[in-house]
Amino acid sequence: MSSFTNVPMLIQQMQQEIRQKRYTLALGTIRELEKMNVSRKQILWHKALLESKVGNLHVALAYLKELDSDELYAIKLQQTIVDNWDTYTQIIAKYNDAVSEIQLGFGEKALHTINHAMELAGKLPIPIEFYRMKTVLLARYESDPLSRYIAELPMYALDDPTIKRVVAAEPPRPDIARPVPKPKRKRKLKKEAAVFLASTATVLLVFVVWLVANLMASPEIATESPTTAPAKKPAITETEPKKDKPVEEVVAQPREETELEFVSNEAAKTYYNEGYKQFIKEDFPAAVVYLEYAVRTEESDYFTDDASYFLASSYLRERKYEDVVNIAKAFRKEKDVNYKESPYREGIRLQESRALWQLGEDAKAVSILDELMNKPDEDWVTYEARAMKKLVVDGENGSEEEAS
Repeated sequence: MSSFTNVPMLIQQMQQEIRQKRYTLALGTIRELEKMNVSRKQILWHKALLESKVGNLHVALAYLKELDSDELYAIKLQQTIVDNWDTYTQIIAKYNDAVSEIQLGFGEKALHTINHAMELAGKLPIPIEFYRMKTVLLARYESDPLSRYIAELPMYALDDPTIKRVVAAEPPRPDIARPVPKPKRKRKLKKEAAVFLASTATVLLVFVVWLVANLMASPEIATESPTTAPAKKPAITETEPKKDKPVEEVVAQPREETELEFVSNEAAKTYYNEGYKQFIKEDFPAAVVYLEYAVRTEESDYFTDDASYFLASSYLRERKYEDVVNIAKAFRKEKDVNYKESPYREGIRLQESRALWQLGEDAKAVSILDELMNKPDEDWVTYEARAMKKLVVDGENGSEEEAS
C-alpha cells in the first residue's frame, strides 16, 4: 500500500469492498489495518464476519471465541455457525476426499466429489478452496463449461489470485449460442368471431363493386393538354481553356507516438476493475485499453501487479507478443513490494516464455521454462511449464499455435 494511505481511507475502502461483496479484498484491507494499531476488537469482529462470508466457518468461529463478546451481533453470528456446523463438517470431509482423489490421480472423480459437496452446502457460503479446486479441475478436464462457470462465480471468488491466474491461462472460448425461442402457437378464432369477420368482408366487397359501377357510368371529361412554350437554345460562348497548374508534392511527416499519461491511484483502480471485467468477458481489446492506464500510476498499489499480469495475458490473446515481453521485463524490474511479493511473478514469466516462443526465440523460452520447472514448490505454473517445454522441444512452430 502507498505510504500516504491512512486509517480512515482504509476503513472507507474496506466498507466499500464489503458493500460490493468483494470479501477477499476486504480481508486484505483488514490485514493492512491490523498493522496500524487499530482496535483489536474491531479487527477480530470484521475478520470473523468476512471469514464467514467466504465460507471459512471454522476460522470465523475461532475469531469469535478470541473476541469473546457479549454483543448481540457476535452471539447471533456464532449461533448461525453452530447451527450449520454439521453441514459444514460434511462438505469439508468431501473436500478432503477430493484432495485424496487428486493425489491418487483421479482428477475427474475429484471434480464430481467437489460438485456433490457444493450441492450439499445448499445456502451456506461455499469456502473459497472449493471454488479454487473446481476452477483448476475444470480448466484441466472440462474446459468448455469453464466460461459459464466463471460467469456465475461470486465476487469474492473472482478476486481470488489463484482463480484469476487459471482464468488468465485459459484460451478464449467461443460465445455460447443462445437457444432459439419456440414459435408461439396461433390461437384459433372462435365461431362468433369468424362469422363477424366474414360478414364484414362481404359488406366491404359489395361497397367496392357499387363504387366501381358508379365510376364507370359517369361521363368522360375532356381535357386539353397545356401548350408548352418552345425552349430557348442556350447561348454558346467561347471560353479560354484553363492551364493546369503543376501538382505540388506533399511530403507526409511521421507522427510522433504519444505516451499514455500517468493517472492517480484511485483512477487506476477504476481502470483496473473495468479492465478485469472486460477480460472476464473475453473482450481483450477493451481490456487492453483499460489495463494500459491501470499500470500508469506514479506509485505502485496493491492492484498494479494484477493489472500488469492481466495486461500481459490480454496482449497474448491479441498476439502482441513484443508487448508481452516488454511488460514482463518491466514487471521484474519493479522494486516495490507489491511486485516483489506478487503471486503473479511466476505466472507472468510463463506468459513471457509463451510470447518468446511465438516470436521464434525458443532458446530464451526454454531458459525461462527450465527456471519455472525447477522452482522448489510445485503448482500449476510448474505443470504448465512442463507442458510448454514439451511443445517447444518437439519442434512445433509457435507462430502457428494460438496463445493460450
